[in-house]
Formats: sequence, C-alpha cells, structure tokens
Amino acid sequence: MAALLARPPHAPWLVCSRLRAPIPISIATPAAAAKPSAPRWLTTGAGELDRLLDRVSQPPDEEQTQPVVHVVHSVGRNPYANLAIEHRLFERAHPQSRLLLLYRNAPCVVIGRNQNPWAEVNLNQLSARARPTGVPQAPPLGDVQLVRRRSGGGAVYHDAGNANWSVHIPAAGFDRDQHALMVARALQTLGVTSARVNERHDIVVGSGSADDVGEYKISGSAYKLTNRRALHHGTCLLGADLAAVSGLLRAPPAAPYLKARGVASVRSPVRNVTLVGEDVEGAHDPHDHFGSTVAAEFERMYGPAASKTVINVDAMAADESGGRGGFAFDPKLASGYNELMTADWLFGQTPQFTFSTQATEDDRRERPLRPLDVPPHFDLAFTARHGRLQEVTITGLPYASGSDAAVSNSSDIEKATATALEDRLLYGIRDWRAVLGEASPVPLDTARASATGRWLNELFGVQCY
Repeated sequence: MAALLARPPHAPWLVCSRLRAPIPISIATPAAAAKPSAPRWLTTGAGELDRLLDRVSQPPDEEQTQPVVHVVHSVGRNPYANLAIEHRLFERAHPQSRLLLLYRNAPCVVIGRNQNPWAEVNLNQLSARARPTGVPQAPPLGDVQLVRRRSGGGAVYHDAGNANWSVHIPAAGFDRDQHALMVARALQTLGVTSARVNERHDIVVGSGSADDVGEYKISGSAYKLTNRRALHHGTCLLGADLAAVSGLLRAPPAAPYLKARGVASVRSPVRNVTLVGEDVEGAHDPHDHFGSTVAAEFERMYGPAASKTVINVDAMAADESGGRGGFAFDPKLASGYNELMTADWLFGQTPQFTFSTQATEDDRRERPLRPLDVPPHFDLAFTARHGRLQEVTITGLPYASGSDAAVSNSSDIEKATATALEDRLLYGIRDWRAVLGEASPVPLDTARASATGRWLNELFGVQCY
C-alpha cells in the first residue's frame, strides 16, 4: 500500500476500515502548498464506508465540465466482501462518474455468473485443501473458497499474487478493449514491454524465450452491463500460485458426463509477470506499484480523482458473518454479501445441464473408464435445473444377493428409485452411498453400492457443499 499512499497524483487517500484504533495516513498536497509536518490521523469505522458509498453517488457540480473520478483501494482479502462492495459501488455510483477499484483476494476460485461449478472446478481438489472457516453460510472450503461473481466470464483462481482491477463507467460508448489497453499501458510502464490485448480482450505477453514463440495470458476480463453503467473487471498475475490454477481448474471429474447450457471457460496457458523499474525491485510490494500505475493511467484517461479511498472491510465482514451486523449501515450491501456465500447462490444459480454416466442420443461422447468395482451396466442420468434433479433415470443397480424379486421386477424398482431421487438438490446430497441405499425400495449389495456411491461422490465433489 506504500506506493499507493505515497504517490497519489491528485487527491488524498481516505482510509475506511473497522479497526478500533486510528491509523496514520500520509496526505498528498498540491505542489504549491506546504506539506504537513506529521501524518494526519483519521478515525476509521463503518461510517467511513457509508460515506464513501454516499460520496460516489453525488452528481458533479454544475460548473464542472470533467467527469467525477473516484479511485478505491480495498486492502481486505475477503473475496465475498470485495465482490459485494464492488457490486454496491456499481449500484451506487453516479451514472456519469468514473470509478476504479483495486483489490486482492484470499485464495479462491471465482466462477462467472452463468457457469457450472461441476464443469469448471475440480471440487475434490478444492475440498482436499479445506480447513473450516467458521463462516456458517459458506461451504467448508477452508483456505480456498468457491465464489460465484455477479458478472459473466470464465473461471479464475485468485490469491494474494493476483491483482484485481475493476472499472465502472457510463454504459454509453463502452468498449471491451478500452480498459484492458489501459492496464497493458501500465504494465509496459513497469517494464512488461510485450504486454498487449488480444482478440479475446485478454492481456497476453510473449514467452521471452527464442525457443518458445507462444503467448501467455496474464490478465482475463469479465463484464456487467446495465442501461446506464458498464463494469469491466480483470486480473493480473504478478505472483499467483500457478500450480493451484492447474490443480483446481483443470480436468473437473464430472465434466465428461455433463452437457451444460452455461458459459464454458476457454483454457489458456498462463504465467506470472515480473515488474521492473524505479522502486519496483526490493522491499516494496509489486502490487502497490501495479495499483498506483494503473490508477495513474486511469486518471490520465479521465482526469484527476475527486477522491481516493483505502478501505479494509475484513473485520466488518467477519462481524456480518457472525451475526453482529457488520454491514448493518447498508442493508443491500449486507444482503448481497450474505447471498454470495450461500449454497443456493454458489450452486443453485447454475444454468440447466444434463448428466449421464453412459453415452446418450444427445451426448455421444465416450465416457471415461469407471472404477472396476462399479457395476459396468450402472447408469444414472438426470437433468438439473437450478441444481435440482429432474427427469431422473437409474438402471443397473447392484441388488443384494437373494433379491430374486428385485431382479425380476428391476424396472419397477428402478423407477421407484428414480422417483425417490426426483426433485432433490444435487448440492444437498452429502453422501451418494447413503442416498442410493435410502432411495432403493429393496436392499442393495453393500460393497458394490458403496463403490458406486463413492464414485458419484468423487464426480460431484460432495465435500464442498
């Protein structure tokens, strides 16, 4: 944060957080004015965030010819809070204002508004990294959270090495390349001379090696458009855990069995970039230099910022999650934050998709080999609408030995089993072994039914719900 506080070109940075003690902040002054002899102290708290939301909603003065420009830097790492505040700024900001939000998140996988988590994310890998978070509404994913944002686009991994930038402007004349080019210029200023925007509106860089002529994605984008406002947010890989990207976003186990209506991610080779230049190398965090340089480019495009604000809402978010009303000053912010953490939002917002363990007329793809202890003729198929099972069919159940009646009436039993599964929430199933046993009206072979249920658990990553 040092670079952001030490070198704001125009407006002072205000600090908003829920810390109990005030914190020092350097206030930049115009060149002609005397510099303050000591740091100014600002009392922090929820009221400052409330005032920020009010400030960005104000119209420009009648005499003002330039648009009102705001720059906000969130130093908190709670991904649900950062996305909730981003959305609230998008809602509250004056339609003609220009706003830049900079933030980083704790480790998480963020999927687009219209994406399918079972098709995009290796939920087993996500749950394998889990430790309890103490957030009741959130799935117990521990140190890697699952997040569904309110904008479109593909799945992306966030951590402290991944910088996020978010631009909010009037919808009229919005261009998908405009702000990606802004960030590319900032990167070029910081020594990433090969940074450019490709035809997918991503920022890419060359390999830097004569033996490798390919390009690598370092920044992806997503968008949200309304009649009056446009939001363009993106990432920049400055030091992300690329092994986590590969493990969490590659080869989701359920994907070969799904036919989804949602937006599929386009996989691209990625890499981190190294910033160079004055003060970048050494003790300072490169994210600070990235943020201050992007902010300078933003002001170069739109004019000096009327306000620059640093916020830290992690403590407020913890109070909100703990039922202590951390965001009580803005009920819409509170409800938006809480909604982002619910299973109904994370999984229930999934667009309709079909699932089948065997090839079908509509989905002829060859399925992967199943475990040897799963009956070869077993098939489960369903349509999921908002994560709820519909049109379920199930065949080849492994009945217990001696169930002659089950074998002779297998069709009726399978229909009864399918009926018992109908209308269940996919993300409400904690263990398919128990569910299959409960749904079947006759006893199942314990070993083979357990193997089948365990296989389905692995496909759907049930530990994540």
